Amino acid sequence: MGAVAGPFGIKSEQAMRFRFASWNVNNRNLTEGHLKILREQQVHAVALQEVSTKFNTALKTADLFEWSAFSLDLRPVEVGEGRARRLGCALHGRRPFSLSKSSLVPGLDFPERTLVGLLKSEEANLTACSFHTPPGATWGEVKPRTLKTIARWLLLQPTPLVFGIDANTPKTDHPDIAQNEWWWEDEPLLLGASPLHALKDALRLYFEEHPDELARAIASRPNGPLAVSHVRGNRRKMTDCRYDFVYVSSDVRVHRVEYLFDESVRAVSDHALVVADLEASFSGTS
Repeated sequence: MGAVAGPFGIKSEQAMRFRFASWNVNNRNLTEGHLKILREQQVHAVALQEVSTKFNTALKTADLFEWSAFSLDLRPVEVGEGRARRLGCALHGRRPFSLSKSSLVPGLDFPERTLVGLLKSEEANLTACSFHTPPGATWGEVKPRTLKTIARWLLLQPTPLVFGIDANTPKTDHPDIAQNEWWWEDEPLLLGASPLHALKDALRLYFEEHPDELARAIASRPNGPLAVSHVRGNRRKMTDCRYDFVYVSSDVRVHRVEYLFDESVRAVSDHALVVADLEASFSGTS
């Protein structure tokens, strides 16, 4: 099959380029700021976290994407449950993908903080996920237990697979991942140097192929983070951190990753929109 013109969505017999993004929208109402930045980035699929029903409904009707899935549709809020159970994960997207089915990761304290979408294109299937780790300051050991469960779940999933996550960790995102600092012992099982699964951090993969850009990032922040996606703390002590990630399976090549922190904060979130230009290989799949 010949290539299809256009910078993204280029198709061939074995691979397809697409743009994937991840964004914690911080339980805000949808604004023109959100829509503007998403229009500008022209993503084919976006994984959203801390999404309210109101936000998700408004985005569905904004005519920006062609399909969507929402975790609170799969696990509705029950009577008496508070704010913590009223925020979910969402996936929104457009061609070349269509949504075949959606599900939650089983065995979690807050399953609605996950969402798994099986996406179809002319070439093959792609699994896309959105994850939001409950903060340890509020939920204690629920946080590392969530990360460990997701890491084990990933071992059994088909590829190509991509996920976006607000992980609420690491404590320190060091240029040398072996020197990362963590809040809980089990957190590296999903995000550390030797995780339980085979997926990799898209930004670190990008820097491996672009050492000049890695050198600039290290010169700016020698002890990390490699990029800023969130600022934690209060006015007495504010700390730049990278809590937001895009991860990819080994059959997904990373062409570009950007952390749009300043643009995202202007669009009323406290997390960066993470945008990744990817190329999934479908050789041997149907």
